[in-house]
Amino acid sequence: MPLASHRQTFHYGSWVFDIDRAQKLLQEQPRPVVQTPVADWAAAYHLHLLTPDYDGELWCPVFGPDQSHFDAGYAMQTDLDNPVIIATMQFDGNPALLLIDGVHRMYRAMSEGLSTLPAYILTADETAKVRVR
Repeated sequence: MPLASHRQTFHYGSWVFDIDRAQKLLQEQPRPVVQTPVADWAAAYHLHLLTPDYDGELWCPVFGPDQSHFDAGYAMQTDLDNPVIIATMQFDGNPALLLIDGVHRMYRAMSEGLSTLPAYILTADETAKVRVR
């Protein structure tokens, strides 16, 4: 998994995750790829609203991109064999998963009707290491 030439980050509210750091961690600590459900992530990130011809009311996602930060054309060129990265967060002592890398791939997979995508899942400790604020 090559590192990008620019710093990649994912923002969730005031939290920022360093995707380059996550990719480096995954290179240093390999793990099996798992399959993650496209429909669940597409629904959580409201990816159906990111169509190029969307003409509905303006909306603000809780997480994930809005139209001003999303390129559907780029999404359709992404490599679906490249695993997405899922972070494990802790809320009130309970684990919760958060897609931090691969929203464009998830959009393409949704558009093409795929049921799963390959994924790497970071532990809560690893997620803390890649969260920069």
